[in-house]
Amino acid sequence: MLTKSISIWLHAVMVQTQAVILAGLLVSFAKSANASPIEVDLGPPGTITSQTPSSPFEGLSGTPLDGQNGSIDFSFSNNEFVRLFTVTPNTFEVSINLQTNGSGFVGFLEGTGYVVDMQGNAIPGFGITGAASGNDGSLAIGLFPLLKDEDGTPNRDLLKPLDFYGIHFDWSYPDINDPSIHVIGGEFALISNGGVFGIGPGLPRDIVPDSGSTLFLLGTTVMLTIGLRAWRS
Repeated sequence: MLTKSISIWLHAVMVQTQAVILAGLLVSFAKSANASPIEVDLGPPGTITSQTPSSPFEGLSGTPLDGQNGSIDFSFSNNEFVRLFTVTPNTFEVSINLQTNGSGFVGFLEGTGYVVDMQGNAIPGFGITGAASGNDGSLAIGLFPLLKDEDGTPNRDLLKPLDFYGIHFDWSYPDINDPSIHVIGGEFALISNGGVFGIGPGLPRDIVPDSGSTLFLLGTTVMLTIGLRAWRS
């Protein structure tokens, strides 16, 4: 009788444990499934510019720096999109800056990213990232979707003009072994050094460079190659 009672008790414990694990998995899945993208403001539509104003966001506030991985989707407010013209240089950058409540150097964000189409699907290509960190507790990561590698090789898989409707990042946070340090805010910006891009709708189908601009863009790509190597060193 005692052996039978122990067996029944163990079975009950196992069932209860499995239920707790299943509940935890369901909660985790629900959090992931319900996670909404971070929406950022690009400015007024129909704008042709070399840089958008910094758009603050709070979606990552409270995130600790404990070495965990994160997947983040950025979408644009008011159903806007970005058009990269033929004249847009290969140095075009998606810039993300995270501010923490730390002081001094807190490490680097490391990861990958890609731009997405109207349906949220990844637009094929390479795209490289560069990371930076300030002495004020800030972290930054930049995506260069028009580059194939850090040597500045153009990404021929992405043909311009090119429209994209959001950006996806997969990155890992630094582990600083201090649970009190966390993200308190972020800023998003698009930067095109030496050329322009557009915020749609209301844009021309394309803008092409003249011969003088072509030489200038070539020089800009060379400068980016030097800058990327210095940024990650």
